[in-house]
Amino acid sequence: MSEIQTRFRIGDVVFKAATVQDSKQHPCPDCLGSRKWTATSPAGGEYTFECPRCSTRFQSHDALCLTYIVRSPSVAKLTIGSIRVDTADNNPVSYMCRETGIGSGTIHYEHDLFATEEEATAAANLRAAKETAEIDWISKLYDKTLSLSDYQLENAVTAATRKARIDFEVAADNLINDLDESETRGDVRARVDEFKKAIAA
Repeated sequence: MSEIQTRFRIGDVVFKAATVQDSKQHPCPDCLGSRKWTATSPAGGEYTFECPRCSTRFQSHDALCLTYIVRSPSVAKLTIGSIRVDTADNNPVSYMCRETGIGSGTIHYEHDLFATEEEATAAANLRAAKETAEIDWISKLYDKTLSLSDYQLENAVTAATRKARIDFEVAADNLINDLDESETRGDVRARVDEFKKAIAA
């Protein structure tokens, strides 16, 4: 079998193409990117405050969230410190670099390394686009936030408030009916506990 030739030698400066997880945000449809709202009181006073859509985390109103996750390109400059060849490996040539540890540290595969920063940047961009599209949970989250990003704040909050009120009214009606049928203090306590659980859910 012929000897495997490596692209790089010890001491060579190389550039690694990689990707990292990154959080981004759709343009805000409420403040149009200004991150501010202006309100005028009946007396004519003007007030400016932070946009409640894009400056707030909506743990209980996911439909209002503009944030989504992507894979972004990352390029690192490295110096070859050691060369490893394993003919039984699917990636037979790998390197360890001075910046990330030699002997004990990160292993860098040859297909991730490039002689110029431009080549590495192009490869990282392609990889980031592919991973963002192919990783199932990332693509689903992006699609969801994109489809919801043009919801208006007032409409979404009103809908959530309306649902919460209806749920409370149903639970209250059930409690009243259950109390009518209760015969002992223990029954009453049990019905009240069930009501508390229902409105806390």
